[in-house]
Amino acid sequence: MRYVFITGTTGGLGASLLGAFRDDRIISITRRKVQTDIGLYREFHVDFLDEGTLEEEIMDIFGSIDPDAGDEIFLINNAGAVGPVKSVENMDAKGYLDNYKVNVLAPALFIKGFIRAFKPLDAQKKILTVSSGAALSPMEGWAAYCTSKAAVNMLSGVTRAETADFNPPVLSSTFRPGVIDTGMQKTIRESDPKEFPNIDKFKNYKSEDRLLDPDFVASILKEIIASDDFAEVANYDIADYM
Repeated sequence: MRYVFITGTTGGLGASLLGAFRDDRIISITRRKVQTDIGLYREFHVDFLDEGTLEEEIMDIFGSIDPDAGDEIFLINNAGAVGPVKSVENMDAKGYLDNYKVNVLAPALFIKGFIRAFKPLDAQKKILTVSSGAALSPMEGWAAYCTSKAAVNMLSGVTRAETADFNPPVLSSTFRPGVIDTGMQKTIRESDPKEFPNIDKFKNYKSEDRLLDPDFVASILKEIIASDDFAEVANYDIADYM
């Protein structure tokens, strides 16, 4: 049996992941109800900005399944936010905090809960956190997004170091999905050019039909996390599968 916990499934890559894993037991974790014809094994609605309540809810989420030895248990940290799109000069504390709560704190709490819930179980336990090329390349206007995705990379790296000697293992890696045709890209294209000088570049991605299909990216993500050699590398990149 395969259980797949996925955050951020209301649209974009997350919605495509529901399709990719439709034959498995999906536990969907979102802010609001998912509109889908795919049967969900469990569905939870959480507020990623309310860290206190979220931390309490996470153990209920992972406690909602009763896996057996030999089962597969996946956690896909997909939920993310690109905004606020502002420069370092103009970003305020709330902007940083709101972004970090979604992009860094929530994945950290889900990883913590996953380990605590399933550490003793003799099962295939895998964590894949969606990162971004922005974690590696500074982009004007993405003061919060770039730094949060860099933090997620290190979070996964620390998890790898701390779980290296676990028996049975807990495996963790990140995934850079490329530039996908999602609502997040629409948000980017609608940014203030004064805050985001690279806006024309992202508009051209759309007009030149260079955005990746989210279903394709979801299929690659599934291929990665389901593979027998998952987590042999710390960071996966969609470019290696094109």
